[in-house]
Amino acid sequence: MVKKERNQEIDIMKGLLTLAMILCHCLQFFGKEDAGIEKILVNVINLTTFSGFLFCFGFVCCLAYFQGDTKRGIAHMLRNMIRLLLAFYISGIAYMAFKEQKIFRKDFLWEILTLRRYPGWSEFLASFAAVLLAGAVLLPVLRKTNGWVVMAAALISLLACFIPYGKITNPWLALFLGSESYTTFPVLQYSVYFVAGIWAAKRKKWPDWKLFFGAVVLSAPCVWYYWKYDGLPGRFPPSALFIGGGAIGVWVYHLLAGALAGLKNVTIIGKPVEALSFIGRNSLYYLLMSNLLIFAVAGSKFKYRANEYAYVFYFVLLAILTYLERQIRKNK
Repeated sequence: MVKKERNQEIDIMKGLLTLAMILCHCLQFFGKEDAGIEKILVNVINLTTFSGFLFCFGFVCCLAYFQGDTKRGIAHMLRNMIRLLLAFYISGIAYMAFKEQKIFRKDFLWEILTLRRYPGWSEFLASFAAVLLAGAVLLPVLRKTNGWVVMAAALISLLACFIPYGKITNPWLALFLGSESYTTFPVLQYSVYFVAGIWAAKRKKWPDWKLFFGAVVLSAPCVWYYWKYDGLPGRFPPSALFIGGGAIGVWVYHLLAGALAGLKNVTIIGKPVEALSFIGRNSLYYLLMSNLLIFAVAGSKFKYRANEYAYVFYFVLLAILTYLERQIRKNK
């Protein structure tokens, strides 16, 4: 049997990342993200969240699938890949139906189902699935991950950002290599975060100062760029500055998650920490369902742009999703 371990600090980190991504989506659809604190929030979340989830994926895969029988580990990773792919289909079709108001046209449906179209705010789910596919294929190699492998992965990720994106016009290649023709989170460029998560799980150190040093080195050029130009470097397709820029934020997320995990038995803090852990354990549900409700409202007469509206919508949305999830569990 594949030995599966539940790691609360990663559940909490996933919870923090989930809350951040949903907030970002609410601000992008209903708020004003081009100035003030909202601009900073959206930029920071955009820079760190996808990378953070990949770190968590690597961490969890190491604990759950890289121990024991290889075939079983691969089978479990592929099963989770299918779950993520189905989530992409649901979210992508909902975006086309509600936001683009191109409801259930066969040509759009077929393009989404065959990964020839990546609808907005859903493409990250397809990339999550692609990462697990790559991880399953490379599982025997990734089991041997160490510090040298992480450095090699960082070098490969950064060099991949210099691929001539304009020449990549195949949508499947775009998912793995990036493209100017498709909006994707390419697996190769972001792979360093998945590998770093594996290494962190194997090292079992918190805080991990070796990862901190690597994160500072990777992030420093992006921090300088943001300070100088008051904006992020290229994201779609990703530049080397953007890929490296999220590293320190991912480390901070992990640091904060570990600190909160250590406070789970403190009376006042325990319940919020458990709530974060709960959201992290059910992150796919929160991400998918929040997308569906955001798309539905954004395509209706209830759409309104104001930061106050975005924040209120965010908290109401979280309350609704938590209530529904608990009701579903209660009725099982």
